[in-house]
Amino acid sequence: MSLRLLRPRVAWMALVLQSACTTPVGAQRGDSYSYDNSASAACRQNPANCPALLGKEAAFEPIRQAGTAVASVAAVMAVLDNEARASIEKALTDCANMARSEVLLRYPTAFKGPAPDANECNQGTVDTQGRSVTWAMRLGTEMHEVARQCAEEELNKLRPGGFSLEQRYRYDGRTRRKKLVSPAEEQALKDFGNQGELRGTVRPDVVIHSGDPLDVQAIYDFKFPCVNPDRIPRWDTYPEGHPYQGRRQGQVYEQLLGVSPARIMPRWGVIR
Repeated sequence: MSLRLLRPRVAWMALVLQSACTTPVGAQRGDSYSYDNSASAACRQNPANCPALLGKEAAFEPIRQAGTAVASVAAVMAVLDNEARASIEKALTDCANMARSEVLLRYPTAFKGPAPDANECNQGTVDTQGRSVTWAMRLGTEMHEVARQCAEEELNKLRPGGFSLEQRYRYDGRTRRKKLVSPAEEQALKDFGNQGELRGTVRPDVVIHSGDPLDVQAIYDFKFPCVNPDRIPRWDTYPEGHPYQGRRQGQVYEQLLGVSPARIMPRWGVIR
């Protein structure tokens, strides 16, 4: 092929390649299919991702803006201010109220009234796993599960990356330091019959933290008395034979985790 014939083809190929490289993906597939998978987007969705992702786009201006946002998020997470605390506690209170109502509506004919009385609470039933329990135990377990799901949804909106649900902690009395017990470690201990090693650990329902679960800022436990109490009940006392026997649950939380806990109860809201 002569050079005169080759040159026009090369020019045409270059034009095609240039067009392909500069055409936005959104224009090819439709804007509804475009998405942002950048490191800055991951940071916005979950601040816990930011430390690992920073630097992947360090050469571009958007990540410098994201870096500023990350610094702002870190500053916000470092301290739990009154406004953030109030929003969290309102959400958890709403979750507790919703959980009680939703679970009781599951059993419209089980009790004489819309809620069980003291006698009905002590009557036996079989839970969803086939275990023989009292109605008080069954309702409490189901209400906790509904409240937990609600708390996860709400806290993901209010404080993504800054909370843990049912995180288990182990306290080392010699070093006076707390450690995390992962779900995998906990399950392995149970599977191999070593659940005794979990004795002395604590697992609050909700822990608010700075992004590090060891940096605890607030602790909340859902409480669902079977019968609506006329007076604010006290924290549960650990039974005989327990490593913390005779002590109240709230006192142990505070000693081990360094933060005074609060309870969340339907109708009552936040109790300190």
